Amino acid sequence: MKKFRILSLIFVLAGMTIFATSCEKDDPDDNDDPMVEACDDINATYDGDVKAIINNSCAYSGCHSGEDGNTFIPEASRDYTTFAGIEGNLTSGSFNARALEAMNMPPAAEFIPEGRPLSLTENELEILNCWKDAGYPEN
Repeated sequence: MKKFRILSLIFVLAGMTIFATSCEKDDPDDNDDPMVEACDDINATYDGDVKAIINNSCAYSGCHSGEDGNTFIPEASRDYTTFAGIEGNLTSGSFNARALEAMNMPPAAEFIPEGRPLSLTENELEILNCWKDAGYPEN
């Protein structure tokens, strides 16, 4: 019985040691996330970078263009022509959810006018993600 207790104690101590060493906090400076590295070189703002992407990919007639926006789009999301128009969707998370996570914006080719992009480019997504990570600065 004494051998069983000693072996049990050894296994418990070994397990606790393995658990404790596997839960060490990572060094915050040791970040391998490529988006963090990319954002070191991108200082995205609405006025400087994002407005052109939004105007080309979202804020055109029949979509998020304000008064002539698509009536199937909720009114709060209908005007991306200004920072004030998109700001509510930034703070609610809906812009991030649709454009950056689900990546289903623009929604479908049949709704996109000829000459407009069918999707965001990798570079545009990188700029938008860096803008999000910076807290969506206007300028």
